[in-house]
Amino acid sequence: MTASSTTDTEQGVPADVSALSRYYTELLCWPTTIDPSVGEVRLRLGDTVDALIMRAGFGGEVNHQLVRSMLSAPIIVVPGRPDDWIFLTQPRTPMRDSTIAHLVSLQVGWKETGSTIVLPAFGPAVSELRWLAQPNADLELPSWAAVVGAVRRTTSIRAW
Repeated sequence: MTASSTTDTEQGVPADVSALSRYYTELLCWPTTIDPSVGEVRLRLGDTVDALIMRAGFGGEVNHQLVRSMLSAPIIVVPGRPDDWIFLTQPRTPMRDSTIAHLVSLQVGWKETGSTIVLPAFGPAVSELRWLAQPNADLELPSWAAVVGAVRRTTSIRAW
């Protein structure tokens, strides 16, 4: 008796999306799911990975602060007018109300714990969701506090 098996393609999920999801889940240990209705790999935020979202120009300055601190964050570019950048971090840590207010005043945001974001594929993409800085399995994500600190340092440098 032979057992029949179905492939991801037979279930309506393209093989490349399935492979991408396995990469994120197995190599990076990120909690991903596949949305078969649109063929997207989605990352659940909160327990393992979180994200800070900001405008691209400001995000460039924040990324410069991270690099100066010898840190690197995976960054997703979300096309729009203007583009948004999503910095992936370790799970969120508690913040003072004044810190939250400061981030909100800078138009830096975050998603609710348990919500999901779409992860881009690897390779060139001109006008679609894409990686500006790809994740690296050998590098730990920066802490939430480190990225928040880079945001706050960026504004203090700009205000002199």
